[in-house]
Amino acid sequence: MGKNIENIISKFFRNNISNEELELLLNFILKDENYNLFNEYVQINYLSNFSMNQSDKTSLIIELESRIKKSKKRAAIKLFVKNLVRVAAVFVGIIGVAYFLNYERILIESKNVILTNSSGEKIILDSKTNKKGKSKISLEKLEGLVNSKTNALVYEKDAALQALIKNTIKVPYGKRFKLILSDGTTVHLNSGSLFTYPVSFIEGMDREVHVSGEAFFDVHSDSLHPFKVYSTGSSAVVFGTKFNFKNYEEDNFSEIILTEGSLGVKNTTDKSEVVIIKPGDMARVDYSLGKIELSKVNTVLYTSWVDGRIIFRNENINNMITKLERIYDVIIINNNIELNKMFINATFLTEKETIQDVLKYLVKIYDVKYQIINNKIIIN
Repeated sequence: MGKNIENIISKFFRNNISNEELELLLNFILKDENYNLFNEYVQINYLSNFSMNQSDKTSLIIELESRIKKSKKRAAIKLFVKNLVRVAAVFVGIIGVAYFLNYERILIESKNVILTNSSGEKIILDSKTNKKGKSKISLEKLEGLVNSKTNALVYEKDAALQALIKNTIKVPYGKRFKLILSDGTTVHLNSGSLFTYPVSFIEGMDREVHVSGEAFFDVHSDSLHPFKVYSTGSSAVVFGTKFNFKNYEEDNFSEIILTEGSLGVKNTTDKSEVVIIKPGDMARVDYSLGKIELSKVNTVLYTSWVDGRIIFRNENINNMITKLERIYDVIIINNNIELNKMFINATFLTEKETIQDVLKYLVKIYDVKYQIINNKIIIN
């Protein structure tokens, strides 16, 4: 095995690997003989008990593909920083200051809730990270009639507006955010979500928003103005109801869970009809199959995150890992084949219990063994 690939593996475990190197590593381990070399190298140089088989190879491939997707989002930032470093070598006195200011801004944007207004300007919405110690969001750059609360925005209807003004809120992994739209609709945004909405709805027009990620809606009733939620491949139409809408980019499906009222769900990737669902129903829109599957569920399991709880009932480990990665902003690699056969039952208070508390529970109840290497949690 060449020194170049050894260096890439080392970077993978140090969590400072580039997108291009991730793709090289993925292509390398796709061949069985190379995967065996990878396995042997990892056992010798990192973990004496870190042994992997074909099942683990599949998990590793999934992990790499996921990391590549996440890394691509950061690629532009890395290129920007790299170019600034080169320029700074010549213009140290002038560009050096600008570099550090921009680098700080990039780091903040990657970990904070960010609002992008209609002119493209970005505003930090996390009051906790405000260096001036302000307890509320600064309102000068926000559009519309809006007030702020702790980790929340509250809009009022602006009758003077003649055209829609749309803003977008991005919630990173490890954070949640809440806003009340101009019609009185309450929206809770979960970790890793992107939400686009008008700062004020306009009389005579449907109320339309777009979500990528997960959001819980408590829609204000208005029979004259339907409320429509759009995502990449699905949509929901309501008049007044409570429901959870999940549609992450890395998934190939949407899940809409209704807790109160009624709504219509549509697969927007084809010309399928609207499917009406009732309280307690989950509509799963499968983009690859082009169909909507209905099932009865315990809605609390899907909506408890709004109150800072995450509940697992007969949950397989892969689904659990995905949720924990989003909530706690970590990377988890599962190499425990036996754990893949288990179904996890647990409840965690995400605002009080850390990822370390979660791991301690798994160790105690399920005899899970793990190691932490930088920002990676490796379950053995």
